Amino acid sequence: MLSRLSEENEVRKIQFTGRSTYILSLPKRWMNDMHLKPGDPVTIIREINNSLSIVPNAIRKPASISEVTAFMLQDQNGNSLKRKVVSMYLAGYNIMHLKSKAGRITPLQRDAVREVVRRNLVGTEIIADASDLITVQVLLNLPELSVNTAIRRMFLISTAMHKDAMISIAEQNQDLAGTILKSDDEVDRFSLYILRNLVMATKNERMLQEIGLSSPSDSLSYRIAVRSIERVADHAAGIANKCLKITEKISKDVLQKLDRMSRMSLSLLNDSVEAFLQRDYYLADGIVDKTESIRSMENEIIQLLDKTSSTTTRESTNVQIKLILEDIRRTAEHASDIAEAAMNETVSEVIEKIAIHNNGMPL
Repeated sequence: MLSRLSEENEVRKIQFTGRSTYILSLPKRWMNDMHLKPGDPVTIIREINNSLSIVPNAIRKPASISEVTAFMLQDQNGNSLKRKVVSMYLAGYNIMHLKSKAGRITPLQRDAVREVVRRNLVGTEIIADASDLITVQVLLNLPELSVNTAIRRMFLISTAMHKDAMISIAEQNQDLAGTILKSDDEVDRFSLYILRNLVMATKNERMLQEIGLSSPSDSLSYRIAVRSIERVADHAAGIANKCLKITEKISKDVLQKLDRMSRMSLSLLNDSVEAFLQRDYYLADGIVDKTESIRSMENEIIQLLDKTSSTTTRESTNVQIKLILEDIRRTAEHASDIAEAAMNETVSEVIEKIAIHNNGMPL
């Protein structure tokens, strides 16, 4: 029995045949539109929301390669061109043509495209390089690097940067501080890769499973986590930069307190990332309150520094240390942001478990 709700929305009854087979008839109009006939194969796909999609095998193939052409003005500077390439990458395009309106790409423009591809875009290569056209293609397939794996790599690099920055302060090792700045590019690459995949997943629900997400609503939480880890790397680079400006030896007492504050921030960051990736609401919940202790540590060190500001040189050093304290505190605050994202992502699961313990009665 058919009840027509609209031209594109039909309700059909499930039939039972034999001993264990359920069947559902397909609309004739859809069969005609898909050019299907009896005996043709179709694929039934179970979606994340438990709905079923019926896809004719003739059209069941990987999503067509998205391709775009962007034009470059003759006077377009390198930074503007880099932003354009990143925007196309984040939009999900797999092949990006950059064509010069003037008929010739300038050396500065060519160098800018090469640099952004090399430094910022994961799995991307320049496959054509002519006088008036550069073609960039994304070669990495989604399943090869899940979003969770990319987030963990971002976290490990950012944590290593922070630890090395603190070592560079303790040892006043300017060479080590200089190498830390280069690692920031690697974190940015993973960040853009994840954000690109999240954008693509919002356009195609089946891609969520391919990149390791459980529901479309996870995209917002993942964006927060990615941005927070990216900022942690920025603060580690900031600590390294400030280390290069410190010329006086830092007292042992201050170094010990700095190290203690740094370890606390990294511990919170580690727990927040684990809570996020493991979908652990209660671990995340405990992190938010702990971040308050970081401010107490910061104030304690500031008071100690104020007692030793006796000369102009010492005052300059203390200013840099106070800025480093802010970087360490902000690292802990970003950990708190990740923890809150983990809580927002998993609160429905916690409510469901509580409901089950209450014999299924509404809360």
